[in-house]
Amino acid sequence: MRRLAAETLSPPPPSGRLAALDLFRGATVAAMLFVNNPGSWSHVLPPFEHAEWNGCTPTDLVFPFFLFIVGTSSVLSLGKRAAQGASRGALARHAVRRGATIVLVGWALTAFPFNLQRLLHLRIPGVLPRIGVVYALGALLLVAAPVRRKALFLGLATALLLALHTALLSLPGYDLTIEGNLQTAIDLALLKGHLWKKAWDPEGVLSTLTALATMLTGALTGLLLTSKASLKERLAGLGAAGAAGVAAGLAWQALGLPLNKGLWTGSYVLFTSGAACLSLLLALLVVDVAGAKRPFAPLFTFGTNPLLAFVLSGLLAKILGMVKVAGADGRVSLTSFLYERVFLRVGDPYLASHLQALAFLAVIWAVLRYCERRGWYWKV
Repeated sequence: MRRLAAETLSPPPPSGRLAALDLFRGATVAAMLFVNNPGSWSHVLPPFEHAEWNGCTPTDLVFPFFLFIVGTSSVLSLGKRAAQGASRGALARHAVRRGATIVLVGWALTAFPFNLQRLLHLRIPGVLPRIGVVYALGALLLVAAPVRRKALFLGLATALLLALHTALLSLPGYDLTIEGNLQTAIDLALLKGHLWKKAWDPEGVLSTLTALATMLTGALTGLLLTSKASLKERLAGLGAAGAAGVAAGLAWQALGLPLNKGLWTGSYVLFTSGAACLSLLLALLVVDVAGAKRPFAPLFTFGTNPLLAFVLSGLLAKILGMVKVAGADGRVSLTSFLYERVFLRVGDPYLASHLQALAFLAVIWAVLRYCERRGWYWKV
């Protein structure tokens, strides 16, 4: 164990990367692309769908896992820059610039194909905009945190965000239904005409508070992984935090605050962050302790170029939806054509739908692998 502690999970290497984190990120990105691109939305198995409102399916773990990873990787990347002599001001400017760039990339992807109508009704919230805003705010908190009290500072900030969000959701006159919650009221007041649906957006303004809390739980995990604790202590800490988070989330749900991705409730934050800790623990055991990297090489490819993977998948999905070809019932999208004429030949419509999602994933992987071989990575 002492030898393993010296050889694995030591402070991050000069590159600032942690192999297990790349694996965890890659698995999360691959899962995101898989569930977002079935052959037919009418034939999706329950584990690959979001909960209708309350509840948490495996698919509902994907986005919070990614925000958790953003927090963990921020500790590594900002720590690397600080070790190279960057001042707090420089780190803060970098955080704001990077966050803003991610938001702009998200808006550009949403606006494609560019026309006046899409621009006038551009969806303001979204996955990449949320990631950009949460990264910038979380990184600023990391920079502002006292050097010797970072964990305490971030822990208190997380607790405050959860308490504030829960209190706001509980204000008189509002409830936790999709029509009657405070988040819907705020979004309609501020962003009407720029939401995912006419009167609802799952990445609403109010839930940014708790999305930031999710990012901070990942940052706390990053502090643990870069600490001077032994390998055994770090693994035990991850396991304990994961179990505690899952248990606390379920207990809070039992007390009346449901697990809900759309509202990003406090119980959902604790539950998904706990599950993320346990997933990262598994990645550490498999990769950094057992050294089993080769079997997971495709996931590392997704994990080291996540922004490119997300943007490529978004563009490809839109193009497949826009291109119309002759189908059995007139002109249909290329996505529907491939499903009906190619993948549905297997017989089972659900199997066909998910096989098409796997094929989509394979195409994105091939492009990423080509870039990886040439050392091309999209970083902002």
